[in-house]
Amino acid sequence: MKKTKKSKLLIGVTMGDPCGIGPEIILKAIKSPAIRKIASYVIIGNKGVFDKTARALNIPMEYSTISHISDIGGLKTSVFLLPTGEFKSGLMKLKRATAEGGELSVQCVIRGINLAMSGHIDALVTAPICKEAIHLAGYGYPGHTEMLRIFSGAGRVVMLMVGGKLRVAFVTTHIALKDVPQSITIEDVLETIVITDSGLRQYFGLKKPRFAVCGLNPHAGEEGIFGDEERKVIIPAIEKAREKGIMCDGPHSADTVFYKAFKGTYDVVAAIYHDQGAIPLKLHAFETGVNITLGIPFVRTSPDHGTAYDIAGKGIANPSSMIEAIKTVVRMAKA
Repeated sequence: MKKTKKSKLLIGVTMGDPCGIGPEIILKAIKSPAIRKIASYVIIGNKGVFDKTARALNIPMEYSTISHISDIGGLKTSVFLLPTGEFKSGLMKLKRATAEGGELSVQCVIRGINLAMSGHIDALVTAPICKEAIHLAGYGYPGHTEMLRIFSGAGRVVMLMVGGKLRVAFVTTHIALKDVPQSITIEDVLETIVITDSGLRQYFGLKKPRFAVCGLNPHAGEEGIFGDEERKVIIPAIEKAREKGIMCDGPHSADTVFYKAFKGTYDVVAAIYHDQGAIPLKLHAFETGVNITLGIPFVRTSPDHGTAYDIAGKGIANPSSMIEAIKTVVRMAKA
């Protein structure tokens, strides 16, 4: 990896949706002396948007604008801006999903992925994007996780949410609830467990992570009374994971397993669908949760919240989740 200084990592930060709170929380987070101390940063986004945000919200920020990532080598500052994409900053006042914002969001993410894949940055942090805006721009990506998988060339990836005392890995992510039962296979559940096990060992220093796997149905199917996905899909996957030496049990009823994980019985819970795992995680650590992508060939994190159009431009956005995302990505990159 190419760093600005031998002692510091270079972290790429994509701006997210320009009409949301992404630019604000990036400026607030990187302004923190503690964050500036642990790494150098290249912000990937539109200069006009960041300049307007800094002026409007009175967030003084000094950064060097570069035309190419290789320009960093000759500069002494620790924060850089790599201008990416066109955007009329006047659109920011709309505070809603726009095709222009979606287009810029996608361009920034792709550029960040390319920089990580080429080794020009040590890790990537992505600010919140809006799925509606991306679709308005003509793209079909459901979210960051799918874009990261496609543009990194990875096979299967896993979304891991971390916050407070909980870690949650997801078998499925951004799909309709009605599609979940027919979308899960033994291989899907097993690969989620295996990839998460590897990630927790590599990045979090857990020698033998303890897994709890949720059932799909209420009370984990209640011996088939409420559904047979547990018997046909989830239990066989758990058995195969155990054969690989992974400490794994279940399926557990989702209404009790997160309490047990919170109390320390498990290191991670494998959730079958998005809201099954995201609700307890965000209830427990909404302001400090971090979204991590496992299975790609570089480290990526993101704040665990959305674009928050309703408070964009008001100067009240809480940067805590972005700060945690940066701290987490630095720890993981060093590991």
